[in-house]
Amino acid sequence: MTAPAWRPARVDTTGRPGGEILLGVVDGRHDSDDPTFVVAQGFLAFVEPFEMQRFQVIAAVLRARLVVVETPGAGFASSRLLPEERRALLRGDFGVPARRMLRAATEVIGSDGPAGATGVLGYSLGASFAAAMAAVSGTSGTGPPLETVVLVEPVAVQRWSAAALVSAVRRENRLVGTYLAETATVAGAVPPLEARPDESPSTRRRADLLLLANALRAGRLSTDLGTAARRPVRGTRRLIVVRGEQSALSPRQAVRDLVTAAEGQGIGARLLSVPGPHAFWHSLPAVGSAATDLAHTLGTFPS
Repeated sequence: MTAPAWRPARVDTTGRPGGEILLGVVDGRHDSDDPTFVVAQGFLAFVEPFEMQRFQVIAAVLRARLVVVETPGAGFASSRLLPEERRALLRGDFGVPARRMLRAATEVIGSDGPAGATGVLGYSLGASFAAAMAAVSGTSGTGPPLETVVLVEPVAVQRWSAAALVSAVRRENRLVGTYLAETATVAGAVPPLEARPDESPSTRRRADLLLLANALRAGRLSTDLGTAARRPVRGTRRLIVVRGEQSALSPRQAVRDLVTAAEGQGIGARLLSVPGPHAFWHSLPAVGSAATDLAHTLGTFPS
């Protein structure tokens, strides 16, 4: 399967210093009825070739257009969290920055044609942004409501102490090398950013990064999904949670509780278990396999 190419886009919906957001667009659709997903990334993941090759694989398998949004505060755009976004994140609320990110994606989607996004996908930190985007979608400037939410390895499925979260991150970080080695076996694969010394992000705001990481501890995912489900018109109606079977950062029981809570809020929910820990996301072969499972699971929902 040939992976579709991707292109960057820069959008500023604020006109304020630090308002610029970098996005990456990869279009794997075969016709206009195929879906579009807005994608939120994990911690310290940017719109650059190593990260985007993953979404090229996913777009091809899902036959979808993916609009990948870089998180403000770090990356290849001159971005920062705005004061009101910082205040919200101090409360564990991703909704305020998620609105800006979704508006930027909506502008890019609009420039490609009239079809809006039908869903949102997020990994790790990005899962919190994905749920928050679903909660704020359908409001002014954010495009149509997001009816499908795909959360890959969500972290904010429970409240975390700082010590427990740091410990889980350290355990997972020890496993990343194995999955990067799997990606290195793929012909033409791009090595990670740290292995490309001539390239580096233009923005890396330590205070913003700390706020983003700390906001995960509040465990607000279920709250945001409930808000998305209660939207008066076309609320979020389906959820898929993709969890690595050995994950320390997406605890099994907490994920099951999230799925159960979503079902209680009227959302059709599925839990998709895949082999490996949180770090499976760094392996192109593992991502391709998970994307195939995801495509089949999406097809089990009523249209």
